[in-house]
Amino acid sequence: MKFKSLVLFCSVFLSYFYYAQDTLIIAMYPGGISIGKSALNDEFEAAQLNASTWYGYYPWGGLSLDSKTYTDPTMCTQFRGKLTLSVDTIHEYRSFPGWMIPEAYKSTEAYKKDERIEINRLSSAIWSKQQFKYGYFECRCILPTGKGYWPAFWLYGGNPNEEIDIMEAKGERSTSYHVDVHCPNRCDRVLRFGIFDKPFGHWVKTNNSINGHWVTFSGLWSPKGVLFYANGELMATHAADFNTSMNLIANFSLAMDKGPFSPGPDKKTTFPAAFALDYIRAWQFNSPEQLPPIKDLKEALIVKAIPNGNNQVKFEFNGNRQTTYRIFIEKESTNDAALLPVAELDLTVDEQTIDYTYWSRGTYYLRVLNESSTEQLFFIKRD
Repeated sequence: MKFKSLVLFCSVFLSYFYYAQDTLIIAMYPGGISIGKSALNDEFEAAQLNASTWYGYYPWGGLSLDSKTYTDPTMCTQFRGKLTLSVDTIHEYRSFPGWMIPEAYKSTEAYKKDERIEINRLSSAIWSKQQFKYGYFECRCILPTGKGYWPAFWLYGGNPNEEIDIMEAKGERSTSYHVDVHCPNRCDRVLRFGIFDKPFGHWVKTNNSINGHWVTFSGLWSPKGVLFYANGELMATHAADFNTSMNLIANFSLAMDKGPFSPGPDKKTTFPAAFALDYIRAWQFNSPEQLPPIKDLKEALIVKAIPNGNNQVKFEFNGNRQTTYRIFIEKESTNDAALLPVAELDLTVDEQTIDYTYWSRGTYYLRVLNESSTEQLFFIKRD
């Protein structure tokens, strides 16, 4: 009875999924299978940023007096399926609404003189209006090359200060990027040699340059911890729970000498500069509390089904692709209750596209199997 209920649920969900151009996610790991649905999918195809999905700035204003930097909404643009977050240097005095300015600064002589603030740098950001609690988060982007550039893709929960940094890059570092977490009660610490602890945040090395071409960064956040991926490869893990719902953010900042992520720009750094994004996607699992411990999630194969609206579905595979897991496409028989095999997905590749334009009439399912579990999911119905 439990299995029939699951099939009915997935049938309803996936019917919606294909007609509404939504996406599906499947996590396969030792001992189980978890299924989820799209929570955010922005391909940036419109002429401007989707105002129902994003703020094109930081909700608190984005004015930094110390660095004389302003996160300006005009530095966030969208064109031909690409979102561009830019940085630039300027020298201007600007007026800002009072809520952006710290009360202590309002009493200074510099501000009283004409109530304008010196701005030397412009940065950019998008901030999701939706909050998330657990899920799988991904962006495909081109990282810029140049000293001091500081692009990032991350999750932030404001109170308490909980944060998951899926990717923080520096323009002068082409074969590494930074992953980190921030949370209270020292949950961001990891044991070293089983004796003393240190902060989890660190630079992870990549086999090839990550600057100047399309790279995909992902993070899987479960109640057991976080996994960090680059181009489908598992790069780092951290076992800790985060209790706060978080907003999803992409931004492009500039570091400062002797500040966080030093060094800052030098005379050779070019401006303006662009951090380009092809898409941002987020999925949420139907029952995140059923996801396994980190040691099992390390062995997970992540399968994403993404329809393109032309009778095609692209399956993308992340994580452990050297597995015994299997996914079949099967057709419902008209003569009996048996399901007839149609195709088997190749789970060892990066992606595979299924074109069902000329499939015969009938109902088709995905059968997902690992060593101990099997799930049957509605795929499509051809009338």
